[in-house]
Amino acid sequence: MTFTSGDAHEQEAKEAGLGFALLPRVQGSPLHDLRPYDDAAAQAEAMRPLLEALQPDAAVVDVITLGAALGVDMMGIPYATLVVHPLHVPSRVLPPFGYGRPPGRMPPLRFRDAWMRANNRKDLERARTNLNVGRARLGLAPVTGLDVGLSERLVLVATLPSLEISRPDWPSNAHIVGPCLWEYPGGAFEPPDGDGPLVLVAPSTAYDGDRMLGPALDAVRRLGIRAVVTPGAAKLASLLPSGVVVVRGVPHRAILPHVVAEICNGGHGTVVRALSAGVPLVVVPGHGDQQENAYRVERAGAGVQVRFPSPRSIRVALSRVLGRRSYATGAQLLAKEAAEIDGPSRAAELVEEALGAGERLRAG
Repeated sequence: MTFTSGDAHEQEAKEAGLGFALLPRVQGSPLHDLRPYDDAAAQAEAMRPLLEALQPDAAVVDVITLGAALGVDMMGIPYATLVVHPLHVPSRVLPPFGYGRPPGRMPPLRFRDAWMRANNRKDLERARTNLNVGRARLGLAPVTGLDVGLSERLVLVATLPSLEISRPDWPSNAHIVGPCLWEYPGGAFEPPDGDGPLVLVAPSTAYDGDRMLGPALDAVRRLGIRAVVTPGAAKLASLLPSGVVVVRGVPHRAILPHVVAEICNGGHGTVVRALSAGVPLVVVPGHGDQQENAYRVERAGAGVQVRFPSPRSIRVALSRVLGRRSYATGAQLLAKEAAEIDGPSRAAELVEEALGAGERLRAG
C-alpha cells in the first residue's frame, strides 16, 4: 500500500508501515484567474509516470484532490472518493450544501430553497462543463452528473451518521463509514492550575481562526473560566487571561478528556474529534463546509453555532452550552455512536467489495 501526498507526511506514512510517493506538483493558475479544472488535468498528466510505476489495483482519493482522481481514472484504475465531511451532493429536498440551514417548511422558505437550488445547479453545470474540458484533454469520456469530481463507483462519507440528513435521493454509491481520523503523535497534556471548568479553544489553521479567537478569549475572560488554546494564539500570548494557556505539539485526543466544552470554527475533523469524546461545541463557522458542520452539530443537539462572532455572542453561547445539560447529553450520545463504528475498517471493507482491491492479496 502506498500513500501519496506532500513531503510533509512522508515520515508519518513510513511510521505507519506504508510506502510513500510524492504527489506531483504543477504550476497552478494564478489566484486572480483560477482555473481549477485545468490545473487538475495538468496534475493528472504529471501523475502518469508514478501510476505506471505503482500499478495499483485500486485507489482512494481525497475529495479535494481532483487531479489525483483524474489521474487514476485516466489510467483505468478503479477508485473511491473519500469525503471528509457530510455528503455535499445536491439534493432536490435540501438547501445547497454549505448554506447551513434546515429545509424551509413555510411557502416563502420553500421558495427560497428552490431558488437557491436552481442557482446552485447553474454553478454545478458550469463546473461540469469545465471538468469535461479537462477530461477530454486526458482522453476521458464526459460526465453527466452534477456530483462533479466524485467517483461513480464508491463514495466514502467519513462522518458520524447523526450528522447526516435523511433524503430520498441519497446516491446508491455513497456510504457513511464513520470518521476516519488521523492524529499526530504528541506529548501529554497538563491542565492549567485551578478548579473551575476547562474549555478548549481551537481556532482553524486554514482560515477564519483570527475572526473567532479574540472574541472567544474575551468571552472566557469575562466568564472567569479556564481555557486551553491550540496553536494560533501566539500573537495574542501577551493578552491571554489568567487561567488560559497555549499548548503546542499536544494532540486533541490528549486534551479533550479534560474539557467540558470546545469553541471552534467548525472544521469537520475538529468537530468529530470533540463529539467522539462527548464534548459539546460552540461553533463559529467560516467558509466552505464549516457552516454546514455548525448546523449539523446544532441539529444533533450537541452544541450551538454563532454566525456573527463577538465577545458577547460567544459568551452567551458558551454560557448556554455550559448551563444546559442537554448539550452534554447530545454530545455523549454521539460519542456512543462513534464508539460503535470503525470508519477506517468499514471504508477498507467497501473498497475491497466495490473495487476488488483485496482480490490480488486473497489470491496470493
